[in-house]
Amino acid sequence: MKPAAQALLSRILGLLPSPYLRDSLKALLLLLLQGHGKARPQHSKTESPSALSRFHLLTQMCSPCGGSSNRYPWPTRALIRLARKEAEKALDRARRRRGPKPRLLVVLDLVTLEKRGRFKALPLSFFHGKWGLHLVVLYLVYGDLRLPWAYRLWRGKGEKSLSLLALRLLSTLPPWMPRASCIRGVADAAFGTARFLLGVKRMGLEAVVGVRRDRKGREGQRLQDLRRSGERVHLRGLSFPVWAFRYRYPLPGGGWEWRYGVATFPATSRTMLVWGRRRFSIEHFFRAMKSEFSLGQFGQRSTVGVHRFLVLSLLAYLLACWVRVEGEEGLTWRGAGVLAVRVLLPDLVVRVVLQELHALGLWPPEGGGNGVGLCRVCGRCKF
Repeated sequence: MKPAAQALLSRILGLLPSPYLRDSLKALLLLLLQGHGKARPQHSKTESPSALSRFHLLTQMCSPCGGSSNRYPWPTRALIRLARKEAEKALDRARRRRGPKPRLLVVLDLVTLEKRGRFKALPLSFFHGKWGLHLVVLYLVYGDLRLPWAYRLWRGKGEKSLSLLALRLLSTLPPWMPRASCIRGVADAAFGTARFLLGVKRMGLEAVVGVRRDRKGREGQRLQDLRRSGERVHLRGLSFPVWAFRYRYPLPGGGWEWRYGVATFPATSRTMLVWGRRRFSIEHFFRAMKSEFSLGQFGQRSTVGVHRFLVLSLLAYLLACWVRVEGEEGLTWRGAGVLAVRVLLPDLVVRVVLQELHALGLWPPEGGGNGVGLCRVCGRCKF
């Protein structure tokens, strides 16, 4: 997977029309991969904070006479397409060729990026007592591969529903995936609506989704009145049967409560419980993204700037994940980020090390530099 990560980064850098933009992108990836979880432009040791701040807002602008100004385009969509193409190749290489179709886990969940302050251009809102930006994320899991595939912004109550956004995310999966693998989606009760279950069924996919305990069947019975897990039930609003199950959910303050879910395919209660628990793999993803890859630590006040920051944060996670697959066993996400920096950005690693040596008075060695005041290794560090 390391060659795939190197190839992806090389192709992404090839999209940028200026060497200055390429340097800024590499500097931002260095910040995001270092694993401190709070990437800020002022923390950069290779580019100026002003250059990194402008990088998120660069767009193609034309002068009144029809010519282009000195600002360059930042092809975010092309970057996303490239990352998805490489992710598809990774999945295709990993899937087995013989035997039954492999199962691809698709996890849907909502994450809130809490913010404080005034962001007039951003659609911030409250959800479950948290004020911030709410993202619906689609996350793919296959073996050791972890692939953040797409996200959509949820603008709060009164706007597009979570179920609709989730279905739109599922529609972004390429046609070959359902043909090559058995896709099984998992989601929590926020997505357990009749609209979502109907949409998943129409797409020919399987799903295990949490539902409310007071959800009623056609005959008026509630799920909380179920005598045993694995029963076949007909919920109101659905034209097909589902299989219900329940499980004990530990509460933060101690104790537990019954929670309920349904599957769109016949299965035993144990099978449904196993697949339902796999939803929590995305919680580990969110934790790693926030603590290691600076998700939510954006300072931009425009939707374009925030979108680009989030895309770069997800790209950093993807590169670290691919490097981590071939790393030593038990490698943490912070360690994976550091390893990714060494594999993908060795020139910046050398540059930062030389700057530290120069600050300590250990570089350049006796006799000075190369005569022009520049480092003899990278050619950029000034002495």
